[in-house]
Amino acid sequence: MTEVANEIEKVLADRERLADEILINKQAVIDHDRKRNANREGVNQLTRGKLKNEKKVWMMTGDLFIKLPVKDAKDYIEKDQKVLTEKIDLSRKTMKENVQKLEGYDMKGFDLKSITSEDLYDITK
Repeated sequence: MTEVANEIEKVLADRERLADEILINKQAVIDHDRKRNANREGVNQLTRGKLKNEKKVWMMTGDLFIKLPVKDAKDYIEKDQKVLTEKIDLSRKTMKENVQKLEGYDMKGFDLKSITSEDLYDITK
């Protein structure tokens, strides 16, 4: 291939990679936000819901069910909330940077112009 074709292929590959990273980060934000909302509901149940008078509660962490004092369970969930918030903020920052990079590709090498009706008519002759 010629140098121009190689350059165009490289630019298109970079754009595709950035677009994939943006979509991956967007899905990560959605997943982390769902977990954060579930944690928030859990904390509300521990403080205001049916479990507020309990001394110990069953809690699932990963693949394990463990029985913890309410205070420890609440602390664990709040720490998880902080970690999730940090992950969401990092994903959003990365996504914003990638969008700015993606918008930076102006594709000057193509110099595409729209086809006029006269050109279209000449092609069909």
